[in-house]
Amino acid sequence: MAQVFAGFVVGYALALVLGPAAAITIVANNRRTGFAQRIAPPGTNVIALSVVLHVAGIIVLTMVGLVLGMVLAGLDARRPEEGLGSPNLAYTLIVVALTAVLVIPALAVPAVRRWVAVAGVVFVLCFGWALPWLAELG
Repeated sequence: MAQVFAGFVVGYALALVLGPAAAITIVANNRRTGFAQRIAPPGTNVIALSVVLHVAGIIVLTMVGLVLGMVLAGLDARRPEEGLGSPNLAYTLIVVALTAVLVIPALAVPAVRRWVAVAGVVFVLCFGWALPWLAELG
């Protein structure tokens, strides 16, 4: 049960950071990219956009955290070995593979390449390494 709660906590922590950071980034880039203009036309209130992105982030990231916590709980029952700086090598490899499947196709778009790469690294660090260590503490 500690793994599932750790997944919830990690997902919620990411959502706390995601909302304001994404809103500021989108509003700052809406003069340069058409994608940002479609999401937030010039004059969009950053706080309102931040609230919307925060609520969406809470729903999605806590759900992802709960599911990954259940995966970790299932893998911990089999007692796999440590590796890659994580207490559960199999789980960390699953998270890295999932992230690669989601991130690699998006890297083909030059306008979002840097942000997608950063998001992929943050996702792997938070869910692949921080979640197992937090579950170990719980």
